[in-house]
Amino acid sequence: MKRSLKLYFLSLITLSFFAAHGQQFIWAPDSISQTEPDYAMDRYHDLLRYHDPFMYLTYPFVKPIVHRNIALEDGEGKDGYLLEGNFAYRFTAYQGKYYSYPFLQRMRFTLDVGLTTRLTNDHSSPLLPSNNKFGLGLDYLLSPLSELRKEKTTLIWTTLQLHHYSNGQADSFFLNKPVQRNNYASGDFSTNYYRILLNVSGSAYQKSIITTGIGYQRNIDLGGPLSSSQQLLQYYGNNRLLFNFQLTKKPRLVAFNYQNRSTAEQDVVKVEVQRQLTYRTELEYIMGDLSKFNGENKRRLGWHNYLTYMPSVTNEVGFIIHT
Repeated sequence: MKRSLKLYFLSLITLSFFAAHGQQFIWAPDSISQTEPDYAMDRYHDLLRYHDPFMYLTYPFVKPIVHRNIALEDGEGKDGYLLEGNFAYRFTAYQGKYYSYPFLQRMRFTLDVGLTTRLTNDHSSPLLPSNNKFGLGLDYLLSPLSELRKEKTTLIWTTLQLHHYSNGQADSFFLNKPVQRNNYASGDFSTNYYRILLNVSGSAYQKSIITTGIGYQRNIDLGGPLSSSQQLLQYYGNNRLLFNFQLTKKPRLVAFNYQNRSTAEQDVVKVEVQRQLTYRTELEYIMGDLSKFNGENKRRLGWHNYLTYMPSVTNEVGFIIHT
């Protein structure tokens, strides 16, 4: 069950881990690299990967913004949470190569998966039903392909996605209580949506990449096993305006000297690592009829803010703060 359907809260996530990729083509490499036939395509795909979802494993701190009319029950997080995990990845099914037709060079086709769950601190520490997203994604470059070979450039691309979103449960949507409240432990939740995003990204003197994007998302009922829960009508909101902003700093080179214990001389070895900071914010504003959502304040604005730190971009583990 999407926990923010009825009760809105703030989640502060610290010391989390996420998967990342070390990009080598996007930061204006030497002229030898630029002569590689697939350099332009690799640079484009590096940029797309910088904007893929974050994965993390964390201890969450959750505080309600409004008073709960019905308190959380045992198994729903009554005593808090021990762990939250988010596995979100866009698996590449196809991406253009330098020898492809220009139309195909601009394209990346993905299979998108997102799984988020929480381990409660209640009796026997049960897992809440996971939020499950899966579907298709398409990224398409709108800028001229020649822009990919320029050291200082602005790139525009669009992202199209069609996702199913559910929690895989079959119990009642709401609890059987005098006051309406979602069934977090086993209540059914199912919908589908498509989204369209327009992204603009530019480099600032090769010190950072700044990206902004606007978009639109609409819920749809696909029927059959992908049908939407009827309780969402006039309650969840069918349309959303989307906005995102990301600042990606260029990796900073740091050198360390270590004693080489594999030799009798125990000489000194110099090790260099690249460290990187990224800030990302994602906003959505719910439009449409929310007359069945209780209260005068419909709380239409939602957000995610991420600050990530990679001690070494060649590894896949770093740290993240998320609100």
